[in-house]
Parts: sequence; structure tokens; C-alpha cells
Amino acid sequence: MQALTFTACSLAVFSVAALSMQAAKQERFSHPVSKDPDGGMARWMQVCKPSAAHARLQELVGNYDVTVRMSMGNGGTSPESKGTCEFTWLVEGKWLTSKWNVDFMGQKDRITTILGYDNFKERYVWCKVDSMQTTLETASGLFDKSGDNLILWGTIDEPMTPEQDKQVKYVFRNYGKDKWTLEIHDMMIGETGTKVLEFELARKK
Repeated sequence: MQALTFTACSLAVFSVAALSMQAAKQERFSHPVSKDPDGGMARWMQVCKPSAAHARLQELVGNYDVTVRMSMGNGGTSPESKGTCEFTWLVEGKWLTSKWNVDFMGQKDRITTILGYDNFKERYVWCKVDSMQTTLETASGLFDKSGDNLILWGTIDEPMTPEQDKQVKYVFRNYGKDKWTLEIHDMMIGETGTKVLEFELARKK
């Protein structure tokens, strides 16, 4: 009888503790809604509006000739290859999409990207897919102090190595100019010589 009583008490204590933990968890996750319903809605409405950061997306809209250069690891570069690219609105004033047709490593590569600005996180966000891979690449970041270079940080997988979630840096250098470059940097190389791929874009007149 004492054993049964002890077991019953233990179960009761465990149940109370579990319920308390569940209540605390619900309180933690529901706090913004339950404690600040009006402020939360106003905040949500505000982050849905295009901002000054979104206005800079317009600078990329257009058609470009593309030159591709790849670093070979010994200080040299591969032979240049050519292609085209077009930036257009996916959602007017909020999201850009780009379509690339380039020759890469002797193959025709079709690349699609989406670029926008996340008002809530206060950073630019970007994703890329292409016809050669089965991976989705994502990155986010901000303009540097000059306002001329958009720098995004993300990760990629490297099946040849094989490495997963390798840190990379994307630099939109001279952003929005008639001639600008998209650089891809492998940050696992070290502090120098990190640029492994460069797309030079020249706006078509």
C-alpha cells in the first residue's frame, strides 16, 4: 500500500511539473500576442510596407551581358565564358528575380535567384537555384559603409570534398552600376585569396 501511495504521489508531482512546464512554454511563445495584441498587429503591418531599402532593388532591373571567371586555386583563372542575365520584378517593389544563362565548366547553366529586403530582420535576403545542382543556396546581409557593395553571407554544400554548410560570402560589387560584379568567396580558404568565382555584368543599352 505504501508503495502504491508513493507511486501515486510521484505521478501527481510529475503531472503538476509537466503542466507547469507546458504553461510556461505557452506563455513564452504566446507573449507577443497575448500581452501586446494591438502593438503586434501594428508592427506586422509596418514590416509589410516597402522601405527605403527596397527602393535600391530597382537599381538592378535590366538586361546584362555576363562574363564568368573561375579561380583555379594556383593563382590563375579558367578561360572566360559568356552568358546573359535579366533582373525583373517578381513582386513589384518588394522582390526581384533574375534569370541567368551562362556557360560554366563546359556546360549550359540556368540560374534563378530571388532578392529582397526583410523589414523584420532588417537585412537583405537572397536565394539561388540552378540547373546543375539539387541544392538551394541562401544568404543574407547588408550594404557596406560606402553603400556601393552589397555583402551577403550564406552557406553552400561541396559534394566533391564532401563538405556541408560551408561558409561563403557573396559580394555585389559596384551594385546597381552599368558595370558591376557578383563575387563568390569561399571563406574556408583563409583570410586572403578567397574569391573563387566572379560574374561580371555589363548592362545592355
